Amino acid sequence: MARASSRRRLPLLGPVFVLALLPGAVRAAWQISPSLELRETWSDNAGLRADGQKESRFITSVTPGITATNNTPRFQFSASYRLNAFAYSDDRVTGTDRFNSSLSATARGELLSDLLFFDAQAGISQTPVSAFGPVSDSPYSDANRSEVRTWRVAPYLRHTFGGFASAELHYSHSVVDADQEGFGRSVADDLRLAVSSGQSFRTVGWALDLDREKIDDTIAPASINSRALASLRYILTSQLSLTATGGYDKFDYEQAGEATKGASWSAGFAWTPSSRTSLRASAGKRYYGNSYFLAATHRSRNTVWSINYSDDVTTSRSSFLLPSAVDTAAMLNQMFLPNYPDPVLRAIAVAAYIRALNLPPTLPNSINYFSNRYMLQRQFNASVALRTARTTTMATLYRLRREALSRLQYDSALLGSGVQNINDSTDQTGLALMLDYRLSARTNAAVSATLARNESRSTGLRQNNRQYRAYIARTFSQKLAGSVEVRRNQGGLSLEDRSYTENTVAASLSMRF
Repeated sequence: MARASSRRRLPLLGPVFVLALLPGAVRAAWQISPSLELRETWSDNAGLRADGQKESRFITSVTPGITATNNTPRFQFSASYRLNAFAYSDDRVTGTDRFNSSLSATARGELLSDLLFFDAQAGISQTPVSAFGPVSDSPYSDANRSEVRTWRVAPYLRHTFGGFASAELHYSHSVVDADQEGFGRSVADDLRLAVSSGQSFRTVGWALDLDREKIDDTIAPASINSRALASLRYILTSQLSLTATGGYDKFDYEQAGEATKGASWSAGFAWTPSSRTSLRASAGKRYYGNSYFLAATHRSRNTVWSINYSDDVTTSRSSFLLPSAVDTAAMLNQMFLPNYPDPVLRAIAVAAYIRALNLPPTLPNSINYFSNRYMLQRQFNASVALRTARTTTMATLYRLRREALSRLQYDSALLGSGVQNINDSTDQTGLALMLDYRLSARTNAAVSATLARNESRSTGLRQNNRQYRAYIARTFSQKLAGSVEVRRNQGGLSLEDRSYTENTVAASLSMRF
């Protein structure tokens, strides 16, 4: 699991080219907000080494950042970039970084009125390599982590054929790259046609979805995956509908003796008793066996509840492009809906609320470990957010099972000969809790806890991780804020049959310009 010696640059010419096509008025409506954070941290185990091999350090970090937004009727853009630079009180220990960065950028626009649109996204993240190594949210930690860079551009055509049907033709080009030796750089081109019934079909609705994706990978063989799915929806009442699907899946991964294609079907229902509550569920079969789906949401004035279950064939690259973590902004967006019906004003209010309370961008979720293999993924997730005049509470519970489908040999360089089959079948279960309390108009305090259990069912390895955090944050002025926090991180080193513990104290000062 060694780290690559050099970093490959993220090619951003695709998104830049798309932005250059936008009208001048759109390009001019930008809001740019630079920032700078200074942080001093003391850690008794900066490298997350096994108990008995700890090395303490004072760590000084300087983090310049920039946030850019553009929100017009024809173009929406949001991006945030941060560069972390670290200096240590003594020699830098193994498992720590000198520099790293993070990027989250999304864009959506209309190039030709009511015809040609596009979506684009780019990201840089420091991601765990294995579910069975040390896990930390400390930005300086390099143990069991590698930088992942992704970008995706997706132009598409949309047309409505009167009341009969509407159609969308999507093309997307995506790249996923990482510093981790043995993890392949992949490039994918996807073509998708989606046609659905129009307003003329009042009792029985229908849809047809055709998708073809080609993936070129530097480790695993190139693959072409395709799917065809037809859907029917029978409206019983204004609140209740019956649903059914039928289709065919064809995957192109190599696996001796196992099916990689076959017919699919499902039957289910959709129930929407009010604008605050919805429930969709189905059961059926796909080529890999029984398949189920559940999506339930309920919103009250100060709470948002969500329960989801799904199963699908996926890859690590797909999860890097579309992370499965619970989005804090999405939860709060539902919570703020009664007070801010306008979506633009609501997005501004949610962003200000997250910034003022120093909330995490996502609630912790299962570890998307590195693998070059196709996997059958079954995922359950339940989350809740509650807001009062002084508190915000968020909780998420997850359980995820991944079973490798393609050949073991494609992870040989990534995992080494001793533990090649560690990812053949894995279970991850976890619980995350966060409580933030507003002490005054300018001061808030928070505590959080994350508990996770990872198991390799193919090898019998088990690992428990626990992270606890408490902090107080103070806003001194509109552009100046500070915080003090303490953290405790405990976990296992399953491959070494040992454990580690880290205790940290940190103080920070952040400025926006």
